[in-house]
Amino acid sequence: MHRRARTTAAAAAIALGVSALVTAPAAYAAAPAATCTVSDPDQVERVTIEGEGFTRGEAQLSSPTAPATDFDVPDGGSFRIGNKADDRYAITQGGTTIPCTGGPEPSVGPGTTYKAGITAGWDAVNESCTAKPPASANAAFTDGWNKGADAAREVFCS
Repeated sequence: MHRRARTTAAAAAIALGVSALVTAPAAYAAAPAATCTVSDPDQVERVTIEGEGFTRGEAQLSSPTAPATDFDVPDGGSFRIGNKADDRYAITQGGTTIPCTGGPEPSVGPGTTYKAGITAGWDAVNESCTAKPPASANAAFTDGWNKGADAAREVFCS
């Protein structure tokens, strides 16, 4: 009788533990339908990032040209972050990175080679963590590519 009671109690404890794991929300897990967008820039080249469908809790905003910023997603899973530099952005939550739609396309013209390199490096590492810079005789592009790739590796490859 005692043996059967212990076995039943052990089975109940295991079932309860598994049930708790299955029903407990994953910490910082991004919802599968999460999206974010970057607004068109205003007169002073500032944008707003809006997201919806995220899970309440910690998340990280990243871009190829600025350090990552931690923020909290409120109840409801929607957020709005304003007054950011006109750039490309991604939101990381629970190990999942959601690239934001919108933002600038790489520019072509005088003085934009470094920024084009940053964007190219970011995009290349977003596609493959083992991406290598293309051969380029332009030092500004290569320097930008390396900066963008390093920032993307921190976001996408860690």
